[in-house]
Amino acid sequence: MENNDIELFQNAVETFGIDAQDKMCIEECAELINALAKKSRGRASKEDILTELADVSIMVDQLALYYGHEDFMNERRKKIMRLNERLLKHGNHNK
Repeated sequence: MENNDIELFQNAVETFGIDAQDKMCIEECAELINALAKKSRGRASKEDILTELADVSIMVDQLALYYGHEDFMNERRKKIMRLNERLLKHGNHNK
């Protein structure tokens, strides 16, 4: 996340409030879920998925800053390590 983004995301949470941004994150996640479901039926494109992924990513960054970016990054690292361990158990590994 770039410094300009940090200021922008903090400003968004301060302007709209955390409750509104929590709800917006829920909405953006639902739109991503919907796009992924439509993709399986040939009704959403790669661009549709990328658009929704970007929206979710922006909301996740805002919430991570509000709830604790360092704690979020620590939890993210743990999840990545767990994924790598699972891949190792299945004969795949991080190269």
